[in-house]
Amino acid sequence: MKVALVYSARDLAGIGMAEKIRDLQGDQFRIGNSSVELIKYEREVLYVKDEEQLGAEDADFIVVLSRHSGTPNVPIFTAHVPGNFGQAKFGGEHFTLGVAIPSLMKEYLKAVSKIAPKIGYEVGFEPTHHGPTLDTPLAFLEIGCDEVAWKDPKGVEAASYSVIEALENWKPGKYVPAIAFGGPHINNHFTAVELYTKFAIGHAARKLDAGWVDLPMIKQALERNGEVTEYAIVDNKGLRGEERARIEEALRELGVNVIRVKKILRESREKAKEEV
Repeated sequence: MKVALVYSARDLAGIGMAEKIRDLQGDQFRIGNSSVELIKYEREVLYVKDEEQLGAEDADFIVVLSRHSGTPNVPIFTAHVPGNFGQAKFGGEHFTLGVAIPSLMKEYLKAVSKIAPKIGYEVGFEPTHHGPTLDTPLAFLEIGCDEVAWKDPKGVEAASYSVIEALENWKPGKYVPAIAFGGPHINNHFTAVELYTKFAIGHAARKLDAGWVDLPMIKQALERNGEVTEYAIVDNKGLRGEERARIEEALRELGVNVIRVKKILRESREKAKEEV
């Protein structure tokens, strides 16, 4: 299995992570059954049209080491799938989703969450957004939210070690894959699902994109979630009533098990208490 760790020459966070991983492992290395290679791309990764542009045409999986910009305006480590539930404003194709790597994103967030509080960072799961929309499974693993964080040695080191740990622990089938709907851009409920439950979320549509979510887009999210997916997690209060009803009706029409996010988190807390 070949994994390409791609970073942009225009991305300070990606450059820092790549340099640290190179110091630790070299440009090419093995982790378990995976052959891993660092690949530098001279332009912005968001706008590539195919794997060959990245030099990753032989990769089975692509991991983009990247900066995160914008919300929530505090130091944070994030992970997400690329794709556009609606119009493509920042790369990729309109109404097209990339292929997710749910379990790897979960492993990254779990690994970095052990370090983040000690160095003043938060951890956040992000919804599906921006390009590229390729056919090779791809995940963005990121540091945010500004140039101070992108260049912070402690943040870069934490992210880099966490990428390596995620690759070491990553095993498709280890978790229950899911797609998710609702809430703000960084949804604390979905982040908690990633950190504390058996579910690994791939594609997620935030409240802002819910108007674009119809049956064909939901079907695409399921087909391009990277692993066979039978569950959808819904943030009940993170969607308008009519949008929630439409989305849940389409999910049930497709035979998907619909679970409310607060129910999952409540059951996870109860199970944790029983195990103490």
